[in-house]
Amino acid sequence: MMKTLRCERALYAYALKTAVALGLCLSTISAMAQSITNDMTELLEQENLTGAVWMRLDGGHVTTAVAGYANMPDHTPMTANARVHVGSVTKSLLATGVLRLATEGRIDLDAPIAQYMPALHITNPWAPQSRITVRHLLDHTSGIDDARLWQLFSRTVTPDTPLLHAFERSPGVLAARARPGTRLSYSNSGYALLGLLIETLTGERYEQYLDKNLLQPLGMASSTFAFTTQTGPSKDSALAWGHTDDGTPVAAYPVMLRPADQFTTTAADMAVFAKFLLSDGQVNGKAFISPDYMAARGVPHTTEARWNGLMMGYGLGMSSYDRFGALGKCHSGNVTGFTSLLCVYPDEGKAFFISVNTDSETADYTRLYDRLAKSLNLAAPLAPPSELPTADANDWNGYFIMAPNRFQSFRLLDVMFSYRKLEWQAGKLLMTDADGKTLALRPVGERLLSADNRTVASHVLMTGEDGTALISDGFRTYKKVNPALIFGLWASAILAAAGACWFIATGILAFARHGSAAVWRAEGMAFIGVVCLLLPAPLFLLQSYRALGDMTAASLTLAAVSILLPLSLLAAHTKVIQTKNRSRIETCHGLATIAVFQFCLVLWYWDLLPLMLWR
Repeated sequence: MMKTLRCERALYAYALKTAVALGLCLSTISAMAQSITNDMTELLEQENLTGAVWMRLDGGHVTTAVAGYANMPDHTPMTANARVHVGSVTKSLLATGVLRLATEGRIDLDAPIAQYMPALHITNPWAPQSRITVRHLLDHTSGIDDARLWQLFSRTVTPDTPLLHAFERSPGVLAARARPGTRLSYSNSGYALLGLLIETLTGERYEQYLDKNLLQPLGMASSTFAFTTQTGPSKDSALAWGHTDDGTPVAAYPVMLRPADQFTTTAADMAVFAKFLLSDGQVNGKAFISPDYMAARGVPHTTEARWNGLMMGYGLGMSSYDRFGALGKCHSGNVTGFTSLLCVYPDEGKAFFISVNTDSETADYTRLYDRLAKSLNLAAPLAPPSELPTADANDWNGYFIMAPNRFQSFRLLDVMFSYRKLEWQAGKLLMTDADGKTLALRPVGERLLSADNRTVASHVLMTGEDGTALISDGFRTYKKVNPALIFGLWASAILAAAGACWFIATGILAFARHGSAAVWRAEGMAFIGVVCLLLPAPLFLLQSYRALGDMTAASLTLAAVSILLPLSLLAAHTKVIQTKNRSRIETCHGLATIAVFQFCLVLWYWDLLPLMLWR
């Protein structure tokens, strides 16, 4: 009897100690969670952001929290079960659906996409040696353009617009601009093709198929690939409003490339997805995604940078992410009114997700991301030791441009505004962008380099097939060019601007002196061509930004005046040539027409003249 009493007392004491320890643990977790919430609330206010939902996964324990407002004008508070949009984080989920089909043997990741969609016309100068495969689409290494304006901004699009329509208007949207598999070039069009591939194989809309065959098995009951918005027929009352920089609420709208960024979810559901990403791919004890595919996520597979030793890049719907003093697998997202980030750290079994319901051009979102990452106490990898530069390091001194650039339509602007200058100084490679910001890269072995704020190699020096010097960070590749290309374009633009200013000044004087008769004078003709460039501006202000890619009065006027300009310049120059005994002023008119016209030729060469936004 005494032994029984002693045993009961011991068990009671043990239970009491356990309860106290558990209570202290829960109290500590609660206090830490409240501290994070307080900090996040303060950061939202400092960055002028509306609200946020987030989750933290640490050692199997999930915490979700919120701060700020779901609707700024009404001061409706954000709630824990609020649904949010995640932008391009959608790609990680869509890629999981493709990997599910691959695990089932219905897709071969290394098979050409033409094998599954033979009617789809793709321009590939490197075929058949390097055909675009399913893996290339998943890894953003297909070389296909990111998007055109009409694929992103069109009022003609509905939630039910067939995906095929995104590729029918202009054949150029499906053209490889680099050898498939060799260089990463982010492509929303590529992921829209993956959505179309799912529909081709399954015979049903990709949204319905993935909701049923991906989200349901994973247990993400509050998520959907279907279109949701804050108002109208697709209204979701649980969906937080998106906001612009000034706090104005903005409702979601359908886009052609919806498989790339259309997904609605909650913080709790993203915790479920993060747990799955940290697993070996099993669901209910059965293989759902092949372990090999799970391990390959966030790892570049076929790129030049990868084969030259750089492990940073994109693989199967995730990016390798060297930030916050830790190396993880992440995906960021940006869509109307929302900015999001999902990060998982497989080696430590930790993860975080956040969606901020403000799409801001000025806010520093990394402050919020950094706070969540630090709350996980992530282990920092040992930084690689510095080494001497390679013997041929000076071959990488010079000017570099993106190859390929992300948006084919804007490649001229990228050459002029997104170039990089590389120069070795004191054993480091200084990379200076067009805005004057410099990133210092230290050699860490072979041709690998590491930025001072990174924990592993972040860049690699390479040589292209044609012997051109290249540098890549795993996500963008830059090739060395003759600086005459960059500065020649700038000189051309400056000359054109000077010529345009000349005609504005002399044109005003001509009309003031000669009235309507000035239209027959050289300066009057050129003046009309230059000033008419302003005509589309008020029309664009009157129309919705969603119609930027549509054939509207504004875009048609823009196309018309872009054609009128060179025609008016030719007429003006002809007038000057026909004038006998030309004065110095008239000679200046002739030189000014040449100055402006030569830039028109530049725009034509870069496929920007005539300027048709709907192409």
